[in-house]
Amino acid sequence: MSKKLITLSVGLIATTLLFGQKDSLPKNSSQNTTSTLDDVIVTANKIEQKQNTTGKLVTVITAAQLNAHAGQSVAQVLSEQAGLNLPGALSNAGTVPSIYMRGASSGRTLILVDGAPVGDPSMISNEFDLNLVPLAQIERIEILKGSQSTLYGSDAIGGVINIITKKKAGSFLTAGASAGSYGTKTNQLSLNGSLAKINYTLGFENQKADGFSSANDKNNTGNFDKDGYKNNSWYTKLNYAINDNWSLQANTRKTAYKASIDYGAFKDDKDEYFNNATTMSGLQLKYKKDKTVFQFQYQYTTQDRSYLNDSTDKKYITYENNQYAGKTHFADAFLSKSIGQNIQWILGSDFRYGSYNQTYASISVYGPYNENFKDTFQFQNALYGSLLINDASKKWLLELGTRYNHHSRYGDNQTFTISPSYVIQPGLRILSSVSSGFKAPSLYQISYNTALKAETSVNAELGVDYKSNPVDARIVYFNRTINNGIDYNYIDYNFFNFIKQKVNGIEIELNHRLPHGQSVGVNYTLLNGQETNQNRITTTDTITYNYLLKRPKHNLQMMYNIAFNPKWQASLSGRFISSRYDVGGYATPDVKLDYYTLFNAHIQYQASKSLSFYVDLQNILQDRFQEINGYNAMGRNIQFGFRLH
Repeated sequence: MSKKLITLSVGLIATTLLFGQKDSLPKNSSQNTTSTLDDVIVTANKIEQKQNTTGKLVTVITAAQLNAHAGQSVAQVLSEQAGLNLPGALSNAGTVPSIYMRGASSGRTLILVDGAPVGDPSMISNEFDLNLVPLAQIERIEILKGSQSTLYGSDAIGGVINIITKKKAGSFLTAGASAGSYGTKTNQLSLNGSLAKINYTLGFENQKADGFSSANDKNNTGNFDKDGYKNNSWYTKLNYAINDNWSLQANTRKTAYKASIDYGAFKDDKDEYFNNATTMSGLQLKYKKDKTVFQFQYQYTTQDRSYLNDSTDKKYITYENNQYAGKTHFADAFLSKSIGQNIQWILGSDFRYGSYNQTYASISVYGPYNENFKDTFQFQNALYGSLLINDASKKWLLELGTRYNHHSRYGDNQTFTISPSYVIQPGLRILSSVSSGFKAPSLYQISYNTALKAETSVNAELGVDYKSNPVDARIVYFNRTINNGIDYNYIDYNFFNFIKQKVNGIEIELNHRLPHGQSVGVNYTLLNGQETNQNRITTTDTITYNYLLKRPKHNLQMMYNIAFNPKWQASLSGRFISSRYDVGGYATPDVKLDYYTLFNAHIQYQASKSLSFYVDLQNILQDRFQEINGYNAMGRNIQFGFRLH
């Protein structure tokens, strides 16, 4: 898409805003803009509260907004949000997307599923694979930005993404199916009901795709094959209302997928496979009466991953088999009470345990090689507390928090949060915060270097929230410094504490409701980054890079939504990602990737109260681009589907 079209789109939105009136969307509209101010949220302080009662920056992607993205993946939905960049979201199905929030590197954004952390202890940076939670199983997503280690511990340097899965729906049976480009097919079915005081939901989803070549065929040989994908997911959630104040929730899910992959950037492979399977089982006991909340949560997660390459079409490697097995235990308990009318306190403790093992075998012209990595584990436990203080006029709000964390390998560390906000007038608030964060070294990294220390960060932000009948708007300036960052040293081939990263930027979010069932939304992120690291060309000296790999300086998203009538709704969106750098290869200069523009649309028809049909179109103008150097991104993608709910 040309830059002229971008300019035209911006002008169109500006004109619409100029002449917009105060009419809001019809109640049946599933507008495609994220909610920012008055939803009930749980991620900011672990307790239910109105969004305008916290000074923390939270974005909520509601169920209606997720429905307007039917046919897409979780990663694709998240990549449209201000401050988030997910290279790999538009790559071939089965690609594990990286998650960069406000420029923080992969593994520095904590992913929660129903409030429990779900990082993979066998991954290099403890990342979570978003392919393991299908979009159709999600009720809403809450995005909490800025360093959040005080309440959530390790990995929350960039922020927290809480994926909240569906519970009992109104209908006994819900179902859906879709099919479209690249041989993509999905089917999902769930049952909902009640037995005495127990509400239950259980379901299944299947995804298949023929896909396209993951690796880019830069020489246009035409010999690169398609890389397919299969994913099966089962889940159950039970909720038992013990009495008016006590409730118990239990849930379990298992997701397993198999993806064909290529040998590397610009390198095809005919039969190299990646298998990934996870189980998540947990329970949550909760007491709530007035402003008193007690909650205990436990989750047990297992992870099994394997890579198999038994190709004979490669010059060197003829057989390669890599197997990983990991497990985690997470337990958290907190109590929240009020002191008078204006003070709420939260006091809690959590415990995390992770372990994994790995086996590796290969046969090549260099001879056989075998490695058995014995079980290794680490644990950390913490005490944390928070105070939410209002003045009598409800204009000032001050949130104070601190955490003491003990790690079984590297010792102790502490974090803090100071977050004041002020209501200038009804609907207009100033928000600010200063907070520290940390990331414990992963099990994989510690297995190489037991002397590693935690990465540390300090985050500051200042912003303004505005809410009126037709307009929700927010502008935020943020600044973060990371010290003691962990990276891989190509001199002695080991992990070490070395990186220093400085990031600052601006996020702008605007949603405007217009007459006749229309709305427009714009979000823009400006990201400036600087990173001191080992020279990627010489590997022998230190250099400061004035850019961040895979993270663009400019990210612009524009949305237009319309409800033609109670049955027909549509949304149109455009997205611009500026040029950015990626690794060019070992001991070679970084490569500059060109900017790209996406033009998407979604059309929905509500045939009846419980049946709807949709068409989802992505990259309509077939822009050719690479998210990751050496790998393809999807071209035009059309999905047709229905939902029974």
